[in-house]
Amino acid sequence: MASPHRPASPRKAASLDERIALAERAVIERDLRIRRRAGALVRHAKREGVKLAGGGLLLGLGTAALAWWLNRPDRRKGPPPAEAPQEAAHATFEHLFRDAGVILAGLLPMLWPLLPRAWRRGVKPETAGTLLTFLAPVLGKLFRRKPS
Repeated sequence: MASPHRPASPRKAASLDERIALAERAVIERDLRIRRRAGALVRHAKREGVKLAGGGLLLGLGTAALAWWLNRPDRRKGPPPAEAPQEAAHATFEHLFRDAGVILAGLLPMLWPLLPRAWRRGVKPETAGTLLTFLAPVLGKLFRRKPS
């Protein structure tokens, strides 16, 4: 089968100059093809990057707002006491949630096939593990006990 890029082989052997010219033409065509494909990749990356940047920005703003909301000072109670008793350190589940999040993130590769297909299709395991380790302490802060 003859290649569409090369002319059909002539009956007599081409001279050295003709073969060099054909080789140069093939190299130039290859370079143009590479430039076109690289340009298409750059345009695609820029377009997708702009699309996905908004989601990352919203996620960052939401995380900052949630962190502020969980750590905002309580204006009804006044300033915190100078010395907190030792029992107050154990009145929160934050350390338990953090440890559970780290353990679940470690087990995530084994649990991943058991998750629903829609979750697996929409989220990568690395992203799920990162979210799990960051959100577990935040959930622990939500379940704080009130000091008695």
